[in-house]
Amino acid sequence: MGLILTTLCVITIVVIVSSINANKKLITLLKSSFGKEPNENEHELESIKMYWHYNKLNTTDELQVDNITWNDLEMDKVFIRINACLSSVGEEYLYNCLHELKLEPNCLLERNNSIKYFSENTEERLAVQMCLAKVGKSNYNGLAALIFDPNASLFKNTIIFNVLSLLPLLCVLILLHSIAIGFIGIFLSFIINLITYYICKTKINIEIPAISYFASLMNCCKKLLRIKSIEALPIITEINKYYQIFKPLQSKLPRGNKNLFNEMEVFAEYFNILFLVDIRNYNKFMNKIIRNNNDFHALYKAIGELDLAICVSSFRKSLHVFSTPEFTSKKTIEFDELYHPLIPKPVKNTGFLRNNSIITGSNASGKSTFIKALAVNGILAQTIYTCAAKVFKTRFSLILTSMAMRDDLSGGDSYFIVEVKSLKRIMDFVKKYPCTCYIDEILRGTNTIERIASSASVLEYLHAQDCLCVAASHDIELTKILADKFDNYHFREQAADNGITFDYKIKQGASTTRNAVKLLSFMNFDDSIVNKAEELVLSYEKNHKW
Repeated sequence: MGLILTTLCVITIVVIVSSINANKKLITLLKSSFGKEPNENEHELESIKMYWHYNKLNTTDELQVDNITWNDLEMDKVFIRINACLSSVGEEYLYNCLHELKLEPNCLLERNNSIKYFSENTEERLAVQMCLAKVGKSNYNGLAALIFDPNASLFKNTIIFNVLSLLPLLCVLILLHSIAIGFIGIFLSFIINLITYYICKTKINIEIPAISYFASLMNCCKKLLRIKSIEALPIITEINKYYQIFKPLQSKLPRGNKNLFNEMEVFAEYFNILFLVDIRNYNKFMNKIIRNNNDFHALYKAIGELDLAICVSSFRKSLHVFSTPEFTSKKTIEFDELYHPLIPKPVKNTGFLRNNSIITGSNASGKSTFIKALAVNGILAQTIYTCAAKVFKTRFSLILTSMAMRDDLSGGDSYFIVEVKSLKRIMDFVKKYPCTCYIDEILRGTNTIERIASSASVLEYLHAQDCLCVAASHDIELTKILADKFDNYHFREQAADNGITFDYKIKQGASTTRNAVKLLSFMNFDDSIVNKAEELVLSYEKNHKW
């Protein structure tokens, strides 16, 4: 007996010491990683997209960053740059939030209050991070399916399971009158329930990842509510409200695979089979989720919002410069030290777009990167209330782009058709919502004369709508045709004997320089080719006046 007690004490001490050391390592990791760029190799995007995918199918809200804009701006990369969430719920929720543009300030201000709190209160942030980190990440965890389609996981005709679970008890009563019939009844009921159990267990095991992850979330909520210093935070109050609804489920969650080599587990397994315990508990769990589906979704979003707040506070600290946006009612964008958050060593730009604008400039001068920086920061302003700029003033609007067009081989559409469809959807949206549109090399997929004529018509139409349009183009002719409707800005290169350099700074006025022919020369093309190109340029400028 003494040896057994000694062994138990040693095991207990080892477990406690291991737990303490693991917690110390986790705290060190959380402290060292806060405010640093996340590891971009740790993302299973297809899993992370599941909540957004289900949410998109179940909403009619058009005020979303649509697929074209998302892909144009490489927002998956922007998400990865931001994502320091510690739980699957947090990163799934963040991915969805980056799609949902807010057109009023209240929600954003509440979010900012949480972000600021965790930026300024290190001990509280670490305590919350410890809870979230122990939930961890589970790819394809199934919670999104439970939120949006819980009925698919429910067993039908559940009263049958209740009846079958009573059969063994009925047979025990029969034993009092006939031992033989009673034992036969118990044996038969065991066989029937055994078959039922293993047929149903397959379905339960499919849902085990969702149930297990839900159990981890419930445990996380329990720990969060023990942190007295944060109990007054609105987000914690929200979590507590919905946690209390599902708290009774914690003791009824079906278990996954057991260790059948453990005698007690074997006995428990037989008991479960005889009385269908796991199946009936599973049904109770699913029925609770179905009856309180809105509350379940609200709990998911509250935990996601908490993880998002800490993630964004880390993102802000990791930026060269950041600011919270200022919103105005005017169709303008004012920015100071604006840059693209994906560029490690960015050149920052300062300016004020008071009107629809055409941005011209030579190849590789920076105009495309600049309008992407404007668009990305516009999205971040209206989603996570954070901008990669010292100042960023804009108005609430639907943000749309038409940039990275390519042939649609599966749909059979040419480059030009894809581009026209992209522009057409902008035309449809500007009739319904205030919009900010960013267009790069408009209608580049057709010949010069028709491109310039059609581009001028499209941009003139957008000018007449409730829309701020920023278009980057090589077509200097557009700056003359639309001189009374669009302001002009440009990026410029500097040519020297050893090559072409760029300062990537925006300047007022239309571009007066080109570099395509110069690049031929710098890349050692034959002089005859370079001279002929220069000759053709001069001829075109002389004979084509708009």
